[in-house]
Amino acid sequence: MRLIPRYPFVPALAVTISLLLVPCGALAQDEVAGRQKDAEPATNPDPETAQPDGEPLSFLDAVTVTANLSPAPVQDTPGTVSVIDDETIEERLVQDFADLVKYEPGVYVENSVTRLGLNGFNIRGIGGNRVLTQVDGVQTAEQFAFGPFSIHQAGLDVDVLKSVEIVRSANSALYGSDALGGVVSLFTKDPADYLRGRRFHLGAKTTWDGRANETSGQLSLAAGTDRLQGSLFASVRRGHEIRNQGVVTTTDDTRTAPNPQDVAGSQLLAKLVVTPSPGNMLRAAAEVYDTRVETEWFSDRARIALGNLRYDTLDSDAVDTQDRLRVSLDHTLAGRRLDYLSWRVHGHANDTSQVIDRERLTLVDGALAPTLRHGTLDYEQAGYGGSVQTRHGLPGPRDGVLLTAGGSYAADDFDILRDRTETFASSGAPVPTDLVFPTKYFPRSAVAEAGAYVQAEFLLGRVTLVPGLRYDRYTLDADQQDPIYLAGLNPEAADFADAALSPKVGAAVRLNDALTVHGQYAGGFRAPPYSAVNTGFTSLRGGYTTLPNPELRAERSDNLELGVRADLDRVSLGATVFSNWYDGFIELKSLGENPGTRLLEFRSENLEAARIRGLEVRAEAYLSGSLTLRGSYARIEGVEVLQDAATPALAESTPLGSVAPNEGVVGLRYARPSGRWGQELSVRLVESAVGRFDEDFFEPNGYGVVDLVGFISLAESLTLRFGLLNLTGAKYFEWWNVRGRQAGDPVIDRYSSPGLSVIGSVGYDW
Repeated sequence: MRLIPRYPFVPALAVTISLLLVPCGALAQDEVAGRQKDAEPATNPDPETAQPDGEPLSFLDAVTVTANLSPAPVQDTPGTVSVIDDETIEERLVQDFADLVKYEPGVYVENSVTRLGLNGFNIRGIGGNRVLTQVDGVQTAEQFAFGPFSIHQAGLDVDVLKSVEIVRSANSALYGSDALGGVVSLFTKDPADYLRGRRFHLGAKTTWDGRANETSGQLSLAAGTDRLQGSLFASVRRGHEIRNQGVVTTTDDTRTAPNPQDVAGSQLLAKLVVTPSPGNMLRAAAEVYDTRVETEWFSDRARIALGNLRYDTLDSDAVDTQDRLRVSLDHTLAGRRLDYLSWRVHGHANDTSQVIDRERLTLVDGALAPTLRHGTLDYEQAGYGGSVQTRHGLPGPRDGVLLTAGGSYAADDFDILRDRTETFASSGAPVPTDLVFPTKYFPRSAVAEAGAYVQAEFLLGRVTLVPGLRYDRYTLDADQQDPIYLAGLNPEAADFADAALSPKVGAAVRLNDALTVHGQYAGGFRAPPYSAVNTGFTSLRGGYTTLPNPELRAERSDNLELGVRADLDRVSLGATVFSNWYDGFIELKSLGENPGTRLLEFRSENLEAARIRGLEVRAEAYLSGSLTLRGSYARIEGVEVLQDAATPALAESTPLGSVAPNEGVVGLRYARPSGRWGQELSVRLVESAVGRFDEDFFEPNGYGVVDLVGFISLAESLTLRFGLLNLTGAKYFEWWNVRGRQAGDPVIDRYSSPGLSVIGSVGYDW
C-alpha cells in the first residue's frame, strides 16, 4: 500500500526555484571560489606530498567546507572538524559507516546487532536525529523507533565518497534543526574526480569482507571535455550476518551465535556537470539505493507469559527492505558581481518495509493452539527542498570581511502503516483479538522547515573571528482526519509550530606560523519531532496508551570549545576541551494510570538536561619520508543527566549511557617512496566501562584491537589491498552494541564483535 505519492517533489521543484529567493543550505565541497585566504591547501594529507617549503602536508592542512560554509584549512577553523578523504577510505579498507569513524574517538555509529544493523551517527554522546547527516547537501532519511520496530537511516557504498567531514557539537547557526549534536557531511565523487584531467575513465573493483562473508563489486565510468562531463557509479553487494564470538548455536533465544542472514544491496549514482565558463558550473545528480536483509530470527524464539497473555514463538523470520531515491540540481557562480553564489533544488523518497512472520503457540480460550502471525510495517518519507547561498568580500579593518548569507527550505511528508493478521494453523480462521489493525503510530504528517542565516568572517591579520546567526521556522501539519490513526483509539492529532534563533561566535588566532589557538560558542536547536508531538498507540490488552503533546518545546544546547593546534616541521598536533549543556531532551514518559480508562498513559515530554565534557587530542608525526605515526584520543567524562532539571536542588544525577567509554587509536604507516606498496598497523585501545555506569547494566571490560592493512601495486593501474582485522583475535564488546543490556545477561556473547577477520580487494582503473 502506497502511503505517499511516489515522487511528490517532481511538480514541486519548479515552485521551489522561486522559493529560493527566500534565503541557503549546504555547499558542495568543491565550491572554493571567492575565498579571501592565501593559497588553497590540499585535502589529502599524504606524507609523500610536500608543501612548497618542503614540509609534508598534515591533517591541519585539510580543507573543510562544512564548518563555516566557506573553504578553510582546519588549522584556521574555530571548533573541531575532521576531514576524511577518499585515499584514506581506500587505504583503511573502509566498508561501512562504522569503519569510517573507527579512527575518530568520540564518534560512533549506533547499531542493532540481532537484525537491522547500522543506524545513525553519535557525536560526543549525542545521536539519533540530533546529528544532521547529509549526502551532497541533501539530508538522509530520518530515524524512527517505536516498540519492536525501528527505521534506520539509509546508507550508501563508501567507495562513492570523495570525502567526509565531521563537525563536532552544535552547528545550528548554519544548518538549523537536527544539527544539535553535530554535522556529518558526505560528499560523493564528481566526474572530474574520476577523470583527473583525462577524457575517459573506467574503473572496477571487487572486495571480499570476511566479517560477514560479503562480496561486493563496483564499476565507475566517466567521460567528458572541459565543458561537459558525466559519470556513473554502480555497486552491488551480497553477504550474510556479521560474525561474533558467540559459540552457542541453538535455534532459540539462548543462541549467542549471530542470527543467520542474507544481505543484498545495490546503488547507482549518475552525475552530469556542465561548465559553460570558468566559475560557472551546473550539476545534476540522481541516486538510487536499495537494500534487503532476510533474517532467520532465532533469538526471537521465546516463551512470553504476562498475566493472561501467553505464547511460545516456534519460528520467526524477518525481511527488511529500504529504498532511497535522490535527485538534485545545483548551480555555482564565482567571480561575478558577488564573489560566490550557489543554489540547489532537490527531491527525495525513502521507503522502508519490515515484515515479520511467526509460528506460535498462542493461549486461546485456556488452551495453546498453533497460530501463524504475519506483521508488516511500512514507513515512508518523501519531500523536496532548496537552498541558496552567497559569499562576498567587503572592505574592512586589516584584511576585510567575508560575508556569507543564505537560507533553505525543505518540505517532507511522513506516513506509517502497521498491519497484522493471525490465523489458526489448522483451519486458517482468524484468531480473536481486541486489537485494531491496521494502525499507525502517528498520523500522516507534513513538516516544513525554513531558515535564513548570516555569518561574517573577519580576517584581522593572524586573527579570524566568525560570528553567525540563523533564524529557523518549523511547522507540523498533521492530518486530523486520518481515519486509520483515529480508528486506533487515538485522540485527534495536533498541529505544531516553533521558531528559534541559533547564534555562534568563534575565533582562531595564529600566535605564529606554527601555533593556533581557537575557541567557539555555539547554540544548538532541535524542533520537536512530528512523531513525538503526535505519538499514538493504544493496546487494550496491554493496558496502555500513548498521548500526543503539542506543548513540547525545542531541545536546546550551549556548546563551548577551546583548543590549540601546532603545525611544526614534521609534527602536527591538535587538542580541544569542550563543555556542552543540553536542555529539554524529548523522551517518552509514563504518566501513571488514568482512573477513567484504567490505561497506563505515556506521553513525550521534555525530561532531561545533560552536561557532556571532554578532551580530544590528535597528533601526526612524519618520522621519515616513508614512515608516519598517527594517534588520536577522546576522553569524555563527567557526563550526567539531571532528572527534573527545573528544580536543580532536588535533581538526581545519573550517567548518560549514550556516551561511549574513553578510547584512543595509534597507527604506524609505512609507504614506499615509489608508491608501489605500503601498510599500516593500528591499535585501538578502549577503556573499561566497569564502575562508570549503572551496575544493573552490563559494563564491558577494556580492550585493545590490532588491525593491519596494506596495499600492493601489481601494475600501473592494478592495486591489491588487504587487511587483517582484530589480529590477536581479542574478544570484546563495542559499547554501542551492548548499551542497555542487563548485567549477567546469559546471551551477552551475542553482542560481541568479530574475531580475526580478513578483507581483500582488487581494483583496476583504465
